[in-house]
Amino acid sequence: MCGRLDLNDTRVEINRAFDTKIELDFPARYNIAPTQPVLTIVNQPRGREGVLMRWGLVPHWVKDPRDFSLLINARVETVLEKPAFKSSIKNQRCVVPASGYYEWLRNGNDKQPYHISKSDGDMLALAGIYSTWEGPNGEEIDSMAILTQEARGELAKIHHRTPIHLNKEQMDLWLDTKRVTGKEALTLVDPLDKVGMKYHPVTKRVGNARYEGEELIKPIDLDAEPEDTKVKEKVKTKPKSDQLDLF
Repeated sequence: MCGRLDLNDTRVEINRAFDTKIELDFPARYNIAPTQPVLTIVNQPRGREGVLMRWGLVPHWVKDPRDFSLLINARVETVLEKPAFKSSIKNQRCVVPASGYYEWLRNGNDKQPYHISKSDGDMLALAGIYSTWEGPNGEEIDSMAILTQEARGELAKIHHRTPIHLNKEQMDLWLDTKRVTGKEALTLVDPLDKVGMKYHPVTKRVGNARYEGEELIKPIDLDAEPEDTKVKEKVKTKPKSDQLDLF
């Protein structure tokens, strides 16, 4: 699965990489967790745009989002069949920019987090789907999920699933829901290990969504003394940007 993201590239870099003109004001984030706002790229009538969506897809037919399961990932093997996803994969596909993501390697009762990113330092363009839920009082929630597939190569040593990265040509087709069907879009999926990836162990503090900061993506020495998880450090309890305060 994919349960944590980091996006620390600047808005200028994101606009250049994804051919967008994002004007949203958002800070660098090193520990984006489910239920929090995530920057997504979608095709709009006036062109490709960046919008903030809640991470955890809520299908449009749900009566009360508070009573619905948190769907942060969608498996490529079943996305065309699952009632929660089949409309979105056909009509509402998005791309999620990420500087990297985190995955946990399980060893008995212990779980060690790893930061995973592209070897060339470029951003990941993760394949996603989204939905817009409308409430009885006119309220709306735009929400998304990231597609995952079976892990291969070195990444399979960490976890059996990986998110899906799209190159520029694949991204153009993925976002084109008018001419590319959901079934055709899924043929764009390639194993992530073909992209050229790197990974390293990081602090276990990333498992707590309250922690934020560049130190979360720095490599640690697994042979060193165990880190003191009780040490106080800067905790970000709530993003300060008004744009990230909508959910």
